[in-house]
Amino acid sequence: MFSFELKSAIDAAPHKVFAALTDPKLITKWEHFRWVQHDMRAGGHVRKRDDDGQLFDGEIVIFEPPFRYGVLWPVPKDTDDPDEGTFPVRMEFDIESHGDKSTLTLKAEGFPEQALADREKNSWGGYYLDKLRKVAES
Repeated sequence: MFSFELKSAIDAAPHKVFAALTDPKLITKWEHFRWVQHDMRAGGHVRKRDDDGQLFDGEIVIFEPPFRYGVLWPVPKDTDDPDEGTFPVRMEFDIESHGDKSTLTLKAEGFPEQALADREKNSWGGYYLDKLRKVAES
């Protein structure tokens, strides 16, 4: 199995970063989902629906506000062909406090191929973490 890790400096306190990761109203501002439902507890589920109407359902494996959040999330094998199916990836978000600033570390593991890990790392590193940072800082 393959994995990746990314870090992002955010000019916001940990509770704001945690909210950007977990509050359904904030998630829709930085992710491509139009609808989000969140059980807000370890063992709960987070459900997201995209613009095409496809429903994604992940299991929350860590819920420790405001410093740790983890989810077992279905990642598409082929982003252009949803019929190819998904595979589960464990995504853990750790937030380190620096007063009114934070460092967010994302660890993702469970990719069956290095190319799929690289694809997701590029998406998160080049797009999602930047958008999440902007939401947390606003």
